[in-house]
Amino acid sequence: MIQVERLTKKFQTYTALNQISVSVQPGSVFGLVGSNGAGKSTLLRTIAGIYKPDSGTVAIDGTPIFEHPNVKSDIFFISDFPYFIPQSNMKEMAKFYASMYSNWSHERYRELCSLFPIEEKMKISSMSKGMQRQVALICALSTQPKVLLMDEIFDGLDPVMRNLVKKLICNDVAEYDTTVIVTSHSLRELEDICDHLALLHKGGLVLDSDVLELKT
Repeated sequence: MIQVERLTKKFQTYTALNQISVSVQPGSVFGLVGSNGAGKSTLLRTIAGIYKPDSGTVAIDGTPIFEHPNVKSDIFFISDFPYFIPQSNMKEMAKFYASMYSNWSHERYRELCSLFPIEEKMKISSMSKGMQRQVALICALSTQPKVLLMDEIFDGLDPVMRNLVKKLICNDVAEYDTTVIVTSHSLRELEDICDHLALLHKGGLVLDSDVLELKT
């Protein structure tokens, strides 16, 4: 379980997250909805162990994330602007992640490459925003993470690709018991794949509800 308790994160005088408390059950899809500046990306980066909480705790199964690299090795974070090694292609990024993640599956990588129309040797910097997100997702799923964090993963994807990505997310949750947290500006974008939804606004938690209860 991912447990966030009374989390506060500040950047100088700006409070990005203010006393946030949420729980994410293992093997579920948790959606974070909110406008720009709501705190979604900051929350994901803190759960990923990139940011250290100013106060409060962020832990997986009781183990604080920031202080423990072995816990971080089970997490894959796709940011709103995915990072790639300069001038690299997807094949080179796959080799990089294979050296970093012990659970990397080349078989899974080849399977995902067959689903997405991406040329392995094409420079990622010359790809569209949507194609770069597809590369990031291929690499992420090939590491077979226990926790997958995705910031605005559907941005830049056409409807066909969005449906494929949603299907892959649901399959990984069902088959590998992956815990997924995904952010979006749109509640409608997430309601069909999420078990639970939280609404953030100006660093505060406005709503935290099971999707079925929310629809009711």
